Amino acid sequence: MNKQNFDDQYMQAAMNAAATRTYRLAARFGLATPDREDIEQELILDMMERAKQYDPGKGSPGTFTGVVSEHRAVEVLDGLMKYRARMCFFSGGHAANDSEIDDSSDEQDENVVPMWSDDRDLFADGLALRDLEKAIAYMNDEQAALFELLETHQDLPSACKACGISTATFYRRVNDLQMHLRMFGFKSAA
Repeated sequence: MNKQNFDDQYMQAAMNAAATRTYRLAARFGLATPDREDIEQELILDMMERAKQYDPGKGSPGTFTGVVSEHRAVEVLDGLMKYRARMCFFSGGHAANDSEIDDSSDEQDENVVPMWSDDRDLFADGLALRDLEKAIAYMNDEQAALFELLETHQDLPSACKACGISTATFYRRVNDLQMHLRMFGFKSAA
């Protein structure tokens, strides 16, 4: 095997290993595309720097790059997670060079908000709200009244007391309402 063919095989193995490793990390940890691409580039560069350490007599280029990428990916991901943990936004509304800011005030500590503190999936919330509206539209009068009662009281015992019917009838109706909501995709309802 000539040097050019070997270099091409090693480069292809390094690119495959980096792509596979970053795909797995992105799927497991929910990495954004720019983060995934950064990690992939880090891995490729690291494997190119270690190309001289590869011994073809001990294994294929794919095996070597797979092991190297696995260990290096853990280090890079750990660094990224530590960086994210340190990041925060200040909502104080003051510029950093504002002369009116008093560095000793405790007011700034209350305005520190971690960047990742509000990690909600608003798209999924919107879909759930749409499904709930559809489920409410198809409820019978008994189900709708029970749903409003549960919405008002927020717990089953107080809703049962406010309902004025027997406990057995109340919980049978709750079960019926749960089954109705499950038809619209809600696994744990009421």
